[in-house]
Amino acid sequence: MTAIIIIVSWQWLPFALLILLTALQSLDPERKEAARMDGAGPFAMFRFVIFPHLRRAIGVVIMIETIFLLTVVCRNLRNDRRGPGTASTNLAFLIYRFALLEFDVGGASAGGVIAVVLANIVAVFLCAPCPAASKPEQLK
Repeated sequence: MTAIIIIVSWQWLPFALLILLTALQSLDPERKEAARMDGAGPFAMFRFVIFPHLRRAIGVVIMIETIFLLTVVCRNLRNDRRGPGTASTNLAFLIYRFALLEFDVGGASAGGVIAVVLANIVAVFLCAPCPAASKPEQLK
């Protein structure tokens, strides 16, 4: 399981950092300067200026990573054939095993529904309004 986490992190961390870097570079320097002039410290500036600006980029990265992680099957097939049973199974591999190896279409369908529900739960939390962005008067 640790090997799969390292492989996926190595593959997708540069993509996430590139998205966050471009979002950070698109922040208008006048907004940071205005927050400094209003007396905002570094933590208040991050909480009320930088983080709300990065919120959409963070949401995009989390959603893309979640969709990708729900579909990771080949790494389990390639790296964990030697593991103890199904100790490091993810949802996509479980659906694959039920549908194509055990011919259990009902179990595979239930796994697919669970995957869609999980993706929707992540999307609902990512689309919730940011409370820090609605109260810019609390910069101090």
